[in-house]
Amino acid sequence: MLPRSLRLSRQGFALAGRMRRISSAHFSLSYADHQQIGGSAVIVPKKAVKGAVARHLLKRRVRAALLPFSRPDRVLIISARTGSEKLSFAELEAELSELIRPIMGTTT
Repeated sequence: MLPRSLRLSRQGFALAGRMRRISSAHFSLSYADHQQIGGSAVIVPKKAVKGAVARHLLKRRVRAALLPFSRPDRVLIISARTGSEKLSFAELEAELSELIRPIMGTTT
């Protein structure tokens, strides 16, 4: 689980218009570097995953995979797409790593 200090606050979502975006088959990532606001958030819409239990399970799994990449000076917002709930944890972790790794050295 992500510690509260690495979770994105409501203020971080206000930056969404100025964020860069990249995507993979099952996830979309919005990211930005910011000095005062930072953290990670996971969005799993009902349209992508119908059941509440499956949505919350996917959120917990994605948060666990995001832990090594979360920093207090970077905003990361992961949006899940249809089919992401069917991935095993190893597949989910590998896909998120491939998605996040290229941006770890970049700034916006």
